[in-house]
Amino acid sequence: MHLKGIFFWGFLFCFVQLHAQEKHSKFSAYGVIPSEVPPSLYYQLKHAKNTQEKLTGLDTIAKVFNQIDLPDSLLTYAKKMQREVLNIQPQEKTYQFYKFRAFYYDGLAKQKMGLLDEAIASYIKGIEITPSKNHEMLAYFKLGLAEIYLQRNQLQKAEAILNKLNENRPYTSSVKILIKATQADFYLFDNNVKEAEELYHEILNDSAIHTLPKINYRVRLNIGRLEAMNNNIDKAIHIFQQTKKEALALGFYDLYIKSVLNEGEIYLQQENYDIAEVAFSTAYVNTVSWNRLELQKKINRAMVKLYVAKENYKNAFNLMTQYLQVSNQIAAQQNERVVRELEEKYETLQKEQEIVDLQAEQFKNQVEIDHQKTVKNAILIGFIILLIPILLLLVVYYQKLQAQSKLNEQQKLLNIQEMQSLQQAQELKLTKTAMQAQSDERSRIARELHDSIGGNLAAIKLQLNTVDLHNDFADKLMQQLDKTYSQVREISHSLIPEEFKEQSFVTLITEYLLQFHEQTQTQFYFNAHPEEEINQLEESIQVNLFNIIKELVTNALKHAQAEQVDIQFNYIEEENSISLMYEDDGVGFNPKEKANGIGLKNLNKRIKDLNASLDIDSAVNKGTVISISFQKIN
Repeated sequence: MHLKGIFFWGFLFCFVQLHAQEKHSKFSAYGVIPSEVPPSLYYQLKHAKNTQEKLTGLDTIAKVFNQIDLPDSLLTYAKKMQREVLNIQPQEKTYQFYKFRAFYYDGLAKQKMGLLDEAIASYIKGIEITPSKNHEMLAYFKLGLAEIYLQRNQLQKAEAILNKLNENRPYTSSVKILIKATQADFYLFDNNVKEAEELYHEILNDSAIHTLPKINYRVRLNIGRLEAMNNNIDKAIHIFQQTKKEALALGFYDLYIKSVLNEGEIYLQQENYDIAEVAFSTAYVNTVSWNRLELQKKINRAMVKLYVAKENYKNAFNLMTQYLQVSNQIAAQQNERVVRELEEKYETLQKEQEIVDLQAEQFKNQVEIDHQKTVKNAILIGFIILLIPILLLLVVYYQKLQAQSKLNEQQKLLNIQEMQSLQQAQELKLTKTAMQAQSDERSRIARELHDSIGGNLAAIKLQLNTVDLHNDFADKLMQQLDKTYSQVREISHSLIPEEFKEQSFVTLITEYLLQFHEQTQTQFYFNAHPEEEINQLEESIQVNLFNIIKELVTNALKHAQAEQVDIQFNYIEEENSISLMYEDDGVGFNPKEKANGIGLKNLNKRIKDLNASLDIDSAVNKGTVISISFQKIN
């Protein structure tokens, strides 16, 4: 059976077992896919008589997908609206209205899907096409930008936008509440707890909040988080339980899952692992039923933390494997979305080409009419037509000369910088190669001394012990042999790196990672299970694994811009294998584009020395997960 199926039925089994405890746990699992868009809306869209009716139907369905938090579907209908707007004349009033809404839905969907750079581009494009007098629509685009900057912890950029929005503008009550909610979120991110709490309560006391139910529950969830931060645990749990119940009834599935996750996090912090496991498990069953892959990833990560806290490293490792499968499934769906967008762009280009051809035909006819009217001035016009290109060519040639001169100067500077960079890179590469060769040679000599010469001396000593010799010469010979054997052992051990002799392997890695907590803002978490098996690995394997971890940590600090890095060692007794799992929440990268990078080359070389397998799961803005495994030799 497929691994995902095993997890799904396993969680369903947990649901059946835990259903009897529902009165105490207050968690419920739902085995059906909730209703999304009423079929009548699709029927109305299909039978729309004109472009206006089509845009109205597309806008209505997009609102539903936004409410129930289906960003993929929302993005699809945003693209359909953008294509359909092309069928409206620009001078019509509805043209600008639906064009604005299409760009807003496009940015909103990409923001929810984690495609933050694309979302920023959509919001900025919306701001560019929106007239300055349309304060309402500009506010929506700017609020979208501010929320993305908060997600990226770019507080100064978010604050600048909010300061502009808080200036006196003729906003409606709904837009004012949205601005206040984002301002309160800014205070929360900036650790201004008192200001955030006061503004959240002010929003809830505003009568207009009842017209914005999603904002209402979003504010209540954040108040619950503040109560948890202030150690008002019972009050916080009550808020989360009430919010998840009401959000589920209204079809706000993302807010329901966030409520369950917040409640489960409290139980996890209180070390009430059983109730936390019930919360995460029931939420996971719902996300599987609803096919919400992004929500599955969030719950999966929470359950990994739970099992690590319970020291159930085997289940934690299995959940990390499930996490990789869900990530791959999301990546596959995103690739399908990219293909669909390319197809839609191709169809749009065809329509635009038809419009261009029609305009060209009209232009041709108009030229013919104008030519007939201006036949008497043909000579003068011809002279002007010949003169203008010549003047333009002279101007272009002069500008080209100036541009070429500047380009040559810039290219000269770039060549100098590139030569310096190549020289530094070559020196660094030679230094690393020399150090690696020295380390390999020291390890090889140590093994030869210990295994070959040391083994031979030990064998000679055993053979001499079997001979019945009792004289001064034999005693001196045995003493000299013992002294030589001790010297060989001392030399072989002196060639092994000092840190591997002074402390255990797990302790060495732990202390290595601890130094970065004070020097950087990146948090490192390391687990090894079982420690005894990991510490008993051969010294040559320990050295190689330690160098691999150094390479991964260097890349995380230098390139990934990660806030959190998780490293986990596991010995799987059934398979007699060692696995190393690395994960960060950094900017990620495209493994195919970086395949020839120095970091990956060094990593592949060390993995080849271990005869291990390597699996890399990464994408831009999606973080990185690296899995390494190899057989343990007894």
